Amino acid sequence: MIYKINETVRFKPADGAIWSIESPEQVINLTITNCNLLCLLLNKKGEILSREQILEDIWDKQGLRSSNNTLNQYISILRRTFSLLGIDDEVIKTIPKVGFSLNSSISVEKECNAEPAKVNEKEKNQKLNPTSYIYTVVMSALAIFIAVFFTYVLYKNDTYSLDTHIANIGKFDACNVNVLPEYTRGQSRDLLESSVKLITVSEVRCIPERIFIVKPESRGSGRSFLAECIVDKRRNEYFFCKGYYIK
Repeated sequence: MIYKINETVRFKPADGAIWSIESPEQVINLTITNCNLLCLLLNKKGEILSREQILEDIWDKQGLRSSNNTLNQYISILRRTFSLLGIDDEVIKTIPKVGFSLNSSISVEKECNAEPAKVNEKEKNQKLNPTSYIYTVVMSALAIFIAVFFTYVLYKNDTYSLDTHIANIGKFDACNVNVLPEYTRGQSRDLLESSVKLITVSEVRCIPERIFIVKPESRGSGRSFLAECIVDKRRNEYFFCKGYYIK
């Protein structure tokens, strides 16, 4: 199922993807928590949801720790997501001393894709291979852990400022490619080439407001880390980051 929001944005809960209808290549991938929060608001459009109800449904029932400050941060991320994707109207209303509500004036439609997913023979064989399955699970878990850790580090910075110490080594299309300063060592050209290969292998596109941060392979580990971050230039802040652990 896909939600069409205000005739401007589409949201796919299955993988957390949310994108502009006019620019479908401009995709932002929400975290699981943000995805669940947005689904709750969409399904309860026009209803006033108390903070306590939201915290219980989205965090407590999942065994996660939460607070009003945590909820405020996730609501802020959703609001800025809609703003970046072209919805300037107030999508999520704050109900003072109560909670939040999805604005009843915002149109929400559900679009169902009737076509079943097709699985080719190669995918079937991979599913039947226990070693391949375990490897996929482990690598996915590592990628999620690093992405969550990276987001946590950004949250700990009260201003989410772009002044974080990273070194620009060039561009992938129109997007800046950066590394941590300790990895430059005067080899920016080689670093850029290897970084571009990582980005290409990961099939990540360069879209407006996106930058890349790379941690290259070190000490023969055979593993590299790539983060794609959406930048809010108006606030000079990192808005959203997603990480990939690549072997």
